[in-house]
Amino acid sequence: MAKHQIENYTKRMTLVMTHQCNFDCRYCLQKHEDVYMPRETAVKAIDLMMDGMRRASEDGMRRASEEEESGTGDAPALSAQISFYGGEPLLARKEIEYLVTYARTRVREIPHAKVVFEITTNGTLLDADFVAFAKKSKILLALSHDGMAQDPVRVDRGGHPTKEVVDQKLKMLLRAFPETIIMMTIHPDQADKLTASLKMFHDMGVHAVSFVPAHGDRVEWTEEAFARLSDEMAKARDLYVKWNQGDGVFRLIPFDKKIRDYIRQRDADTPMCHFGGHKLMVDVDGKYYPCSHFIGRDGFGIGSVDEGIDRKSIRSMEKQRVESKMCRKCELRSRCHHTCACANHGHTGSFSEVSALQCEYEKLIIHTADEAAASLISESNPRFVERMYKK
Repeated sequence: MAKHQIENYTKRMTLVMTHQCNFDCRYCLQKHEDVYMPRETAVKAIDLMMDGMRRASEDGMRRASEEEESGTGDAPALSAQISFYGGEPLLARKEIEYLVTYARTRVREIPHAKVVFEITTNGTLLDADFVAFAKKSKILLALSHDGMAQDPVRVDRGGHPTKEVVDQKLKMLLRAFPETIIMMTIHPDQADKLTASLKMFHDMGVHAVSFVPAHGDRVEWTEEAFARLSDEMAKARDLYVKWNQGDGVFRLIPFDKKIRDYIRQRDADTPMCHFGGHKLMVDVDGKYYPCSHFIGRDGFGIGSVDEGIDRKSIRSMEKQRVESKMCRKCELRSRCHHTCACANHGHTGSFSEVSALQCEYEKLIIHTADEAAASLISESNPRFVERMYKK
């Protein structure tokens, strides 16, 4: 295996374009350092991904040629995703435009290969020209927006509210990308705004919302705050059921995922925590990390664009991922993200120890999603059934 080849090829790579941001969110754990990824570092990372795809394509075509006589000689299609991350990634907008164009040029050299792009942005730097570029380049734009909690939680660096401007950017975005995904973070002080936020997004024409509870040293989930979240989750379930009746479509991604994983009998953590396998995060200095939580943390690097993958570090981290005895006895263990090292370390400082908040939140999501599925899976809701059962 070539030095930089990563288990055939890297299927998902995230480029941290900058640590800087024009927001000062109340739950954010980033330092907002004024550092940016040099173009040569990003190009080198993309080249390594493309070289891996080219080798995988050549291997696939060789195997297809060998199997041609048996009638199973089709070369496999290869796909990869490049995500741009921050800080606020659109602070490096011109670099992103260059890198997207560069990656699209490189992938055209590889038979049976394609690359897609993804950016999660706070929206304030979007304009018509960039939205048009994103549409032409097939970039998935996800918008960070906390709905009715936006102004109390997500202010700009000057302390000013941001909801009005982000609402206007969302309207512009939806005109070009009707399937735009909203990424919400639920602050414990604003947990009672969840369903009001969902109604707001639905009324604006949004069809997909994801949400996670805020965690870290800057927030505290009291029993009262979690009880408010539980009440809101029941209301969210009712909205989800209402908006998915008949041919209606409204994706609450945490619910969708729990339902689909159960139907497929797929372990919830199977596609997660690849630790440098098919998924890499590349920091501004070209160092590799398993995921966003570990960026810049001493002892969590797994190589670099110059040195390749540090498999010794990966093996060392993998050894720390030991399922807790408490989780082994839980009937929901196959449906829970309890082995996600990123989530665990963010809550408890341990790869394997699951926080009480994470445990209770996973139970809440699973039970609420199951209640919604029980109401929706029927012949009278064909779009929902198709979405849940499609391969």
